Amino acid sequence: MPASNLARRAFLRSATAATAASAFATPLISASERISTAFIGAGVMGPENLKAAAALPAAARPTFRARVGINIYSLRYLAEKDLPATLAMIRELGIQEVEVGELYGRSAAEFLGLLKAAGLHATSFGAAYEALDRDPDAVAGVARTLGASYVVCSTIPHSSKHLAAKDCAPAADNLNRWGERLAASRLRLCYHTHGTEFDPSPDGTLFDTLAKLTNPKFVHFEMDIFWIVYGYQDPVKLLRRYPGRFPLMHIKDIRKGTVLGGSPAEVREEDSVPLGTGLVDVRAALLAARTCGVQHYYLEEEAVDAVPQIRQSLRFLASLR
Repeated sequence: MPASNLARRAFLRSATAATAASAFATPLISASERISTAFIGAGVMGPENLKAAAALPAAARPTFRARVGINIYSLRYLAEKDLPATLAMIRELGIQEVEVGELYGRSAAEFLGLLKAAGLHATSFGAAYEALDRDPDAVAGVARTLGASYVVCSTIPHSSKHLAAKDCAPAADNLNRWGERLAASRLRLCYHTHGTEFDPSPDGTLFDTLAKLTNPKFVHFEMDIFWIVYGYQDPVKLLRRYPGRFPLMHIKDIRKGTVLGGSPAEVREEDSVPLGTGLVDVRAALLAARTCGVQHYYLEEEAVDAVPQIRQSLRFLASLR
């Protein structure tokens, strides 16, 4: 899920018109590829063993067989033009599970109807920090109507380029309060990492401070492996440090040569690249995730012309079976 202030959120309508037309006109992957991408899942080995694993016979290598969904944001430009066709395209890919953010002018009930018509179900709903602060019950109502089990809070407002120490305590108080309120509606709250939470703190990093100050009964996290690497962190180590605290994961890759450690607003949409072609050790992260409590996985693409990248990323995931 992108930060709310990202420049790449600006809709490049003219640049995407041709993409929208061609995307709806042709299937993204073959029927056999759709079958192989529906379930992609489980492993037990960390990155230190991956080189040795590569030398093993194929039958002996660790695999990843979890169901992978998609964040509808990945196809935002197409969804803005034709939401029903976009949802149908997602199902055509062999995907059944989605994470919802924008409702594209529909009510929650209308959006649910479109999901059902496409054969999709929502497991997570993304809400802005400000929306939760304004009315957590309204957020819960939308999430429940959509059938989601999780509410994901986007970027914590911060007083400088990155999250600052003084931002952590009030944010943690709010997250604890909202998480408890949502739990009463049988929803789980997650905070989505954006790579700005990893400046040093007495606890290690400010993310460690945030994790320490939040109640694990009510506050969980969604790991976006792109933004974790952008913040100079190792997804595998973070998953192992906090087993069970990351029930959700965004799967995406970051272009080689991208300058790391800045703010999300400095990252270009085209710095999101197909899985397996960038800086992120996607395989290692997924294998670790299966042993550290991740329950739902969502492919996410930031690129404007997302359709070819989604196709390529699904093929990469299928190769991990």
